[in-house]
Amino acid sequence: MDVGGRITFRDLSRKETAPAVELLARGMRDNPILVRTFGADPEKRQRRLSRYYAQVVPFTQPRGGFLGAFAGGTLVGVIGALQPGCCRPRLLEVLRFVPSLLANNTPAAALRVKRWQDAWTRNDPQEDHWHVGLVAVDADVQGMGVGTGLMSEHCARMDRLGTTSYLETDKAINVRFYQKFGYRIVGQEPVLGVANWFMKRLAKAEGEHQSPLAARDMPIPARRD
Repeated sequence: MDVGGRITFRDLSRKETAPAVELLARGMRDNPILVRTFGADPEKRQRRLSRYYAQVVPFTQPRGGFLGAFAGGTLVGVIGALQPGCCRPRLLEVLRFVPSLLANNTPAAALRVKRWQDAWTRNDPQEDHWHVGLVAVDADVQGMGVGTGLMSEHCARMDRLGTTSYLETDKAINVRFYQKFGYRIVGQEPVLGVANWFMKRLAKAEGEHQSPLAARDMPIPARRD
């Protein structure tokens, strides 16, 4: 992908949900918990994830929103977060997911989705927090600071709000990445046989924390092969 000279960061509009869905399906396709949930075949898994995120993204957008990283006009990275009080869907909202989930997956896969989500809900903090539920960067720009820029901007926003931020991850390499921004492990549990870490970040006072990278408008470094 030719990403031009700069990466810029801004909130996604509701009209930009379609590219966010496809980016999330590509970028999160090989996460261990998703492999275990949606099956071993990568192409089938990505198609199933596209349909799954086509439900999740419109749910998230009005209840928090998405921060996007753009190379020119192309979306190359995204963070989706839910505002306090919105990360546990009500029963009616859950039921709206069921027909699509059953239509696009086997009953066994749908049951795995429920077990996965139930485990994450059990670990969700009781205190008010912003819940980072979706993070993805396109493979062509990974290792070029896009994820760092997105997370830097997200953490700066949490600091301005003076609020706690929380997330889950099923990849040990991500644990180390999030720790750079002040997240700490508050729990760990195998989910569907996959190790999962639950992490929380408290807001920093002004001047207390220097983000690894200012994210507003970031030059793209040369890729290291």
